[in-house]
Amino acid sequence: MKAGYLISGIKASDGGIYQYSIYILKMLLRSDEIEKVYLFYSSDQIQDFSKILADKKVNAIRYEPSGKFYNFRKRLSEFFLTRYYLKGRTIKRNFSWYQMLNPDQAFFKKFDCDFIHVPRQHAPAYSLPFPVLISMHDLQQLHFPEFFTPLERIYKAIRYYTSLGETDHVIVSYPHVKADINKYFGNIKAGVSVCPVPMDQDWVSEKPVPSANELMKKFRIPAQIILTPAATWEHKNHIAVLRALHELKKQGRNIFWVSTGNKTHFYKKIKEKINEFGLADQVLFTGIVSDDELVGLYKMAGLVVIPTLYEAGSGPLFEAMRYSRPVICSNVTSLPDTIGDKEFIFDPGNTTQIASMIIKGLEDEDFIKRNLANSAQRISYFQNSDPYPAFSAAYREAMKKHSKK
Repeated sequence: MKAGYLISGIKASDGGIYQYSIYILKMLLRSDEIEKVYLFYSSDQIQDFSKILADKKVNAIRYEPSGKFYNFRKRLSEFFLTRYYLKGRTIKRNFSWYQMLNPDQAFFKKFDCDFIHVPRQHAPAYSLPFPVLISMHDLQQLHFPEFFTPLERIYKAIRYYTSLGETDHVIVSYPHVKADINKYFGNIKAGVSVCPVPMDQDWVSEKPVPSANELMKKFRIPAQIILTPAATWEHKNHIAVLRALHELKKQGRNIFWVSTGNKTHFYKKIKEKINEFGLADQVLFTGIVSDDELVGLYKMAGLVVIPTLYEAGSGPLFEAMRYSRPVICSNVTSLPDTIGDKEFIFDPGNTTQIASMIIKGLEDEDFIKRNLANSAQRISYFQNSDPYPAFSAAYREAMKKHSKK
């Protein structure tokens, strides 16, 4: 099969989508069934993806549309697609206008792909000569609407509605995401396949990893840290860790916490809590770090803490287990199944429990041994699982559906 794959514009600040995209791409390049990958990339990715772009299986195509005329046509086409769906898909001329005006359709039609996989919620074009698949990562806005503004909720409702209606197939990583799609968008009748994330290989580049001493000097951090790799979105629940650290500080225990990832608008509230709790001298939010620095921080961490309130799936949980670091996580969505042992999960709203488990993860040698043994077992399970057949079946289902249109 000849696969199209769109990574253009995906960057480290996108968090888990960035890592997910690399996992899928590496899987496609390893597959004997995929003979060619039309890889649509943007110029800002050349350095990070130089080795992949040079792969003999890759046909690298730069895709970074811009300009006033492009933006005008794109917005107008989206307007007609939205009207088509808001009118119950009964006024066909709205859809015809969408097809005629969408500047991306002409671009993608030039390639003889068997399918194109867009590893995020929305594709730039549909109704192409080949099927379009999207990866739907979560429907968090329906579970925690308070984390989104009214306009964000409206935008997501429309975009998800049109994407699920137009795509030939939807790929999700976990059954709970498929259940949400069927529950909230059941009238769309989009085909949905659960395809586990192919985490059998590392997603990061092969750059040398900085030593603990180098990282301590650069970030001015102590030798013992706890680590949370997560952008500062509200649902990532950083404030719960701050509360736990505050509780421990009152007990005379000063734990240094490092959190990596994009600083979103919510970081302002996190900063306020840091000052309120008097934790400025034992908390560091680094912002985005390089892949090799992130791996180095994993390897020096005494404990990885994942306090999220909602997660389709957690890359940091898997990475902590891969790098043999003690890890604890919240008891939401797919995390308990991923870690595989309830001893290492906590209620993300229970400050005392989080504080207690942080101390266990740093100081209780038996707890740490059991944790690392569990991680080794889980990693072995994931590495011995072949995720590709599920993706292959989804791609073939999309091609079958598309051929009937």
